Amino acid sequence: MDQDFESFYREIYADLTVDREEAKELQEKIESANPPPDKLVKLRASVFKVGLEFLSEDDNENNLSLLRTMNAIVHALEMTCMTPKGSNADSPFEESMVEEKYREIMSDMSMDRSESQELYQFFTEDCPVPPSKLIWTRATAFRIGSELLADDKETNTQLFRTINAIVHFFEIACLQ
Repeated sequence: MDQDFESFYREIYADLTVDREEAKELQEKIESANPPPDKLVKLRASVFKVGLEFLSEDDNENNLSLLRTMNAIVHALEMTCMTPKGSNADSPFEESMVEEKYREIMSDMSMDRSESQELYQFFTEDCPVPPSKLIWTRATAFRIGSELLADDKETNTQLFRTINAIVHFFEIACLQ
């Protein structure tokens, strides 16, 4: 299953866009594969692994399109295979807090164990994400990442890995 999806991701990345037809095909592929929950992390991580093959050295427009394409694929996986966990409706959700947290984590292009634990706590206690803000919260990781794109492939590789880590902890905390 993994190699089949990786090949499919490469086809999608070939033009760095996900049009409606590709989005529908992606959703159908995910639905027909019906991946078990323990495969979802690997399928999402593969989005980034394969995406890094298409990372350009000094073409930020290409890399921006790559991030948008990754976001679309991750969106399809989440919408097809995951459901929101319950959220604490009493806790306020502030978009600015999410943006600030992401910028803080991405500032050094890495996420250590302490930051991982803080991010999980952030999503579960400090700023629980209501179902109406799930898509925005995940997409914001990609948007903020796009603001930090550099002309250096190594820096962008670290940035993409950091975005992957943020999305991973977002999914663990907010989706099932």
